[in-house]
Amino acid sequence: MTLRIGISARLLHHPPNGLGLPQKRLQFLESTMAHWIMAHRAIALMVPFIDEESPLSANRAPMTEIVDLLDGLVLQGGIDICPEAYGDTLRDPAWAGDAIRDRYELSLLNGFIQAGKPVLGVCRGAQLINVYFGGSLVQDIPSMRPGAVPHQDTVHYDRLLHDVHFEEGSSLHRLYGCTAHRVTSIHHQCVDRLGEGLRVEARCPQDGIIEAIRHDGPGYVLGVQWHPEFHLSPVDETQGLLDSGPMMMDFLRAARARADRHQSGASVVHAGVPLPPRTR
Repeated sequence: MTLRIGISARLLHHPPNGLGLPQKRLQFLESTMAHWIMAHRAIALMVPFIDEESPLSANRAPMTEIVDLLDGLVLQGGIDICPEAYGDTLRDPAWAGDAIRDRYELSLLNGFIQAGKPVLGVCRGAQLINVYFGGSLVQDIPSMRPGAVPHQDTVHYDRLLHDVHFEEGSSLHRLYGCTAHRVTSIHHQCVDRLGEGLRVEARCPQDGIIEAIRHDGPGYVLGVQWHPEFHLSPVDETQGLLDSGPMMMDFLRAARARADRHQSGASVVHAGVPLPPRTR
């Protein structure tokens, strides 16, 4: 059976006029995310969002049925998470985020965790995992973590690189070893207070910024702050970028194992995590 991996949608609430869809919200995924998944013989399927304020939402399929159709979830990167989602006060209007996307993805994340199906969060997705488990975020690294190396560059975008170091004994250490690796960096926010049941998998060695987290409970819930889906070009090898293949294969192995247990009729171990704890 070919694995079916759901990808959370990015939302564009006010598309530019040139796209021919004025005043229409768009939902999309970045193509390299789909390529990263499908290059490992799985199908990538975006999970569309229905606005909870729309009259159509009353007739949508229950989240449990959506989760049942898929074998795992990847949370895309994108816009900031609203500080209200983790009980903080907004420090700058530029960091207000998207509360609608927050609610949609937290509900989706909860469905997969409760079903014991693997979740992989990328950049914003890693931050969302931390918020789901009751953690908080640094709203802006440059102003709140003086002395940190650059983690975002609007000019170079995905060409900004820095080192990551995997914590000894972590799953990423098992996959990649103990040497430092180079990764893309496109974030100005990061994990602050670690969520309940989470442990640090990787840090930036120059400033200690958390770069990867994993939930310690049953199941597979991993978040990475960099963009492994951008490490697919042959040019990346000459820059010494971390090979994203082992991470995707590890995620898909977890999805395959869970699907096989389900097909065999074995009992499924649930994470036993409560509903998203913070929507304030």
